[in-house]
Amino acid sequence: MTVDTDRLWEKLYPAAWKLARSADSIHDRIGEAFRGFRDLKGEEFDPEERIIYNEITDRMTRAGAIVENGALKTGAVANTLAKMTETEACEIAESIFELFVQVAEQHFKD
Repeated sequence: MTVDTDRLWEKLYPAAWKLARSADSIHDRIGEAFRGFRDLKGEEFDPEERIIYNEITDRMTRAGAIVENGALKTGAVANTLAKMTETEACEIAESIFELFVQVAEQHFKD
């Protein structure tokens, strides 16, 4: 499968911008950044970037959704962010930025 670096760039550039430019809490910044690219699939990345993307996705949804009486009360991302330490949030921010840098290098090399 050919990697569409244009699509990846279009999703990850705003995420990196949100991380760097917002005055919001680190939890809010990684939540917004992740929501901006969560519709990507691991298969859209080269193998090295796929590992980073899948790790970010796993860590951002780890706590799972909260369902009460058959209705969604809290989504997996919001629930995970509510339970996440600041240290872990900072680690995820670094991973998002690392993924962005790797995609940017490919995007501008092409």
